[in-house]
Amino acid sequence: MSAAQPSLVQQFATVLEATGGQAHVVTGVRDVADIVARVAAEQETRQVLYSPSELAEQIGLRHHLAARGVDLVDLAKVGTGASDITVGLTGAALAVAESGSVLLGGEPGPSGLVSVLPWVHLVLIRSEDLVADIAAAFELFVTRLEGGEGDWVWITGPSRTADIAHTLVLGAHGPNSLHVMIMGGGL
Repeated sequence: MSAAQPSLVQQFATVLEATGGQAHVVTGVRDVADIVARVAAEQETRQVLYSPSELAEQIGLRHHLAARGVDLVDLAKVGTGASDITVGLTGAALAVAESGSVLLGGEPGPSGLVSVLPWVHLVLIRSEDLVADIAAAFELFVTRLEGGEGDWVWITGPSRTADIAHTLVLGAHGPNSLHVMIMGGGL
C-alpha cells in the first residue's frame, strides 16, 4: 500500500463517521470495556444486551465489564425484557471501508435483534476483518453464501429515515447511535 492511500481502518472510520456513526480504535480489552461502560453510563444503565461474540469472549470482556459494574445480558436469557435495554453489543464478521458498513451474522441468531432493539448499538471487530469494498466482502463470503448462510445484517450508520415531510429522523427503525470498536488497527 502506498503512503498516499489511507489505511483501511482510517478509511472505514472516516466513512462511518460521515454516516453518523463513531469509530473507536482500541488496543485491548481495557479500552473496549471503558467505551462500553462509558456508553452504558451515558444511557443510565448497567445492563448491555449482548449477542455472544467470539472476540468479546476471547478477550474476557464480560469479566472486565463486571469490574466496572456493567452486566452483559444475553438476549436468549432476557426474553421480553430485551426491549427495555438501551445498549446492545455485537461482534461483526466483516467491515467494509468504502461504505463504513459492518456485516453481522450469517446464521440465524440473536445478533440481528441485538443490533436493532437498543437505542445504542456497539460493535466489536478486529482490524484484520476490514476489507476495502463490497466486492471484496462478497469474495470472502461467497463460500459461506453458497453453503447456505444467508442471515446477514448489513449496517451502515445509525438508523435514519426521512419518510415524513422529508425531515431526517435518527433512530426511527433502530439504534439512534452506532459505535464501532476496531481492535488492533491504528490510524
